[in-house]
Amino acid sequence: MTNEKFPVDECSWPASTQEQAQRWLAALEKQGPDNVRARLALTNSAPRAAIVIGTESDVTAGFAQEWLAWNDKRKADREDELKMRQIFWTRCAAIAASVAAIAGAIGWAWTICCKTS
Repeated sequence: MTNEKFPVDECSWPASTQEQAQRWLAALEKQGPDNVRARLALTNSAPRAAIVIGTESDVTAGFAQEWLAWNDKRKADREDELKMRQIFWTRCAAIAASVAAIAGAIGWAWTICCKTS
């Protein structure tokens, strides 16, 4: 995992203080994306509404939604990177197998040519 942090300053639903934002972030990270998503689904409240996340009782739903969207984007980016690495190494393996097959065919043909001479 990267050390990238949620951009609190760019959030549309900011906390009133930086300290409060850090408490909210800690609570969100402690609960994890799946639990936060479930909590948001249960409350079904407006973005300005306060919801309970862990020990924090005043997290705005909008702040939690933005954190969740940011977290989901990071996860999708990591999965895309993993897929690209898998494709790269699969191609490398296919090329190596092709080179080995060609070398084997050339060696076999060379052996046949040398025995008939």
